[in-house]
Order: sequence, then C-alpha cells, then structure tokens
Amino acid sequence: MSIIPKHFLDAVVSLGVKNPSNTFWVGTGFIVGRREEGNPNLSTFYIVTNKHVVSNRDKIEVRFNNENSTNVKDYTAPLVINGTKVYSEHPNINVDVIAIQINANLLISDKSKWSAYDLESNTLTLEQMKSTGVDEGTHVYTLGFPMNLVGNFNNSPICRSGCISRVYDAFSMVEKAESFLVDAQAFPGNSGGPVINRPEIVSIQGTPYNSKANLIGILSAYIPYRDVLVSRQTQQETMILTENSGLTIVHPVDRIKEVVENEYLRASKFKDAK
Repeated sequence: MSIIPKHFLDAVVSLGVKNPSNTFWVGTGFIVGRREEGNPNLSTFYIVTNKHVVSNRDKIEVRFNNENSTNVKDYTAPLVINGTKVYSEHPNINVDVIAIQINANLLISDKSKWSAYDLESNTLTLEQMKSTGVDEGTHVYTLGFPMNLVGNFNNSPICRSGCISRVYDAFSMVEKAESFLVDAQAFPGNSGGPVINRPEIVSIQGTPYNSKANLIGILSAYIPYRDVLVSRQTQQETMILTENSGLTIVHPVDRIKEVVENEYLRASKFKDAK
C-alpha cells in the first residue's frame, strides 16, 4: 500500500554547487505547478527551495532522473543574469522560501523524469489543515537529500517520518504565520525539501480527518539545542555544545503560494522586456 504518491517523489530534485572536480550537493528543491488563469489545463512550473540554499550564488546545479534509463542529468540553473536575480524571494525576511520558474519544455525534450505538486489539488493551506484535522500529532514525511546522499544512477529522495509538533500558533494567524514545527530530524542537504502529511482513515469520533497525502510546507532548518559548559574553577563559560534538537522549522504552503505568485509576475515582466 502506497502512502506517498509516486509523483510526489518525482517532483523532488537535488541542488548542488559545481566545482572543477565534482558537484557538492547543498540542498533540496521541489517542483510545483501553478495553473494558468482561464486555462486550468495549462500550468507554469517552478522549483521551490530555501533562500539560504541559493544565497550568494549566481547559479546552481539541479539533478533529474531520465525516463528511459537509470542515468541522471544535471542542469545548470542561472540565479543571476547581468547582476539581476532571476528568481523571487519571499518578501518576509523570516520566511526562508524562494521560487524560480523553469522551462518544462526543455525537460520534456530531454526525456527527464519529473513531476510537480499542483498548487491547487496537491496542497493544504493552514486553513485547510485546520479544517481537516491536520494538526498536532499528525504524522508527516519529509523528502530530501541529506548529507550529500545523492544518487549517481537513480536519484530518489530520502524519506523520513515525524509528526507535527506545534501548529496552533500558526492557525491563529494564518495570513501572517511564518512557520510551524515538526518533530522530524533534518540534516545539511534536507533544506528546501517538501513536507507531506500522512493520509489517515481513522480519527477520534467527532473530529475531522484527512484521507489524502498533501504538500503542507517546506522544510527550512532544525532548531539547535545548545549546552554551555562552565569551568568549576573560574565559573566561566568554556565551551558551547550544539546538538540537533529534532525539532524542525517548516514554512506553510500559504507562503509558498505567495512567493510563486511573485515569481510568476517577475518572470512575466522579464519575458515582456526581452
């Protein structure tokens, strides 16, 4: 029995930085589709990831699988052209999300294996999460490429499980909520990966439940736990130890949709100006 739809996995890509000898994989991204107004059968597509994954870079490598073989193919995506960013950042500095429009026709002609999360039918906003019982305790999955675990022949994302730890605060201010928390360990490389709710068929009597897997947010970074060591002799702090607390910051779908809209407008203006 499948819990996560296959096309959810195919929509996840690894992001890397190329140097003369190899490519170092620094993060995760995923493809979303925005339906064109007035023509729901036509969509534009975007890679969504974190701001910090692309910060201070002028290009990034994106790895896809191939439809007809076990080979992979890397594409170089420019991030800056003539000194201007060709992607959109969320205007809130605390929302670690960017979107960049991609050329779907190029991927199709190259026979790259890919898919996308439809922003209308494959997602849950905070209001939709609240109304369908996707809240504290709901099981979730994170998809990504932690610790440089990127395939050279078949590039499938690593799946990890957890649960929503705290989302009540976000439910109380859905229009401005920056994030919520999940209990799912994240490591370098996981940044920018999708967070998926687990479909449920049972719930406490009289409470709502969601029987469909959906994209509910984008993973940003874990919250570190810091322990301070103090000298017995001087009573001064001598060392700070940092550990992964297991709690991870997730930005909701609402913020993803906002940055995709901004990128749609930016790319449209860029196209018109050419």
